[in-house]
Amino acid sequence: MEVISTGATAFIIVGNQSHITYGLPNPGYVLLLYENDRPSWELIPLYPELKENSVIWIPTTDGMLEDALFMIGVHVVKDEKLRKLAKEVFKRPLDSKIKLYEAGKRLEELRKVARDVLQRYDIGLIIAPLKDSTIIRQLEILKEYGNLWYSLNLPIQKHKDYARLFQGIFDKLREISKNKETFDKKIKEFDEYAGRYKRISDKEMYTTLVQVVFFAGMNAKIVDERMSTIKKYFDDFRKVAKYGEEDIRKMLNDRNMIRNRRKIKACIHNAREFERIVQRYGSFANYLDSFGVSFDDYEGIKRRIRPELIRRFKGLGKVTVYHYLMDLGFEVMKPDTTIRRLFCRLEWLRSREATEENIDKTIKICREIAKKGNKWIRVVDIVLVAFCQENGNGDLGIKEGICTSNPKCNKCPLRDYCKQ
Repeated sequence: MEVISTGATAFIIVGNQSHITYGLPNPGYVLLLYENDRPSWELIPLYPELKENSVIWIPTTDGMLEDALFMIGVHVVKDEKLRKLAKEVFKRPLDSKIKLYEAGKRLEELRKVARDVLQRYDIGLIIAPLKDSTIIRQLEILKEYGNLWYSLNLPIQKHKDYARLFQGIFDKLREISKNKETFDKKIKEFDEYAGRYKRISDKEMYTTLVQVVFFAGMNAKIVDERMSTIKKYFDDFRKVAKYGEEDIRKMLNDRNMIRNRRKIKACIHNAREFERIVQRYGSFANYLDSFGVSFDDYEGIKRRIRPELIRRFKGLGKVTVYHYLMDLGFEVMKPDTTIRRLFCRLEWLRSREATEENIDKTIKICREIAKKGNKWIRVVDIVLVAFCQENGNGDLGIKEGICTSNPKCNKCPLRDYCKQ
């Protein structure tokens, strides 16, 4: 059955909330909006088994969307209280061509009842206005419908106001943080990361490298739980540079250690490389400065520093190298899987794969967010990770993420902008 008729400027799919097909209602009806000289909503049943005819109502111009929701309460939910009140107000059969503006001041009374009704029934909506539809400017009214399940499909601009949407994420995380004081303290700490490598020791820069190697490709919660043991073995690059096979066996036999031979050997190799660099340049900071690239020069970082670090150090790849540079205070971030997934859902990226194009674009978007929001990019990274990671971020007081592999769309401040 063809339901999207020529000339419609919006449609709403209506059904029961799905407990089988994730993220979609089981459709039973579709509402089509026509915006001619006098707009109209047409409610069409999708199955002959419903034994119902289509119904056309004429909405008010300034309340088209809410009038559609009122229509759903009457003809789909068929709430007795709402239908009785509607019959009293319009004094005509409800399946006739009712002009809602004729209700005058009582229309708000009908809408108020509909708001309550729709939150009590197990229904779901997919609302899809086309590019020039009037209801695009009326979407804010949906906030008045509380628990009503709906999904927006907006085929308009790709929501490129990155900073505004990021601020929505930031505000949501702060709101749900179990300790706002700690949240603010950690954000302030990350906001002071610019040029950090100039203020920390060679030993700290090596242990940062160790952490990046162990976090790569592993569950962050597991790494955090065993970090004290990791630091015990890898606290000084000069000591680690002397490690041999016996030291490796000792670590592999330690139950509190992450017993990954490849990562352990990578950190030993990196300690020796680190020692050679410090011997030649006097410090690791001097080595980084030798590239002649400022910590906020992204193109220079990408073309000169990044490939050299990947060549020298094991465990640093095309994504994780940015993790290391970010923690040293360079103006980059780690464009990891969870953040690319979010950006793909927002249609900021074409795919979530770790292509050079996606890596580059993710970093550039985060740099723009940081500049417009007057934040250092490390703040942007930690907030996005807490928002997207399954376990949230304990340092920020976030118990679990929102835009995870199994997203909690009902809690998400971006659900109106997401294709999920």
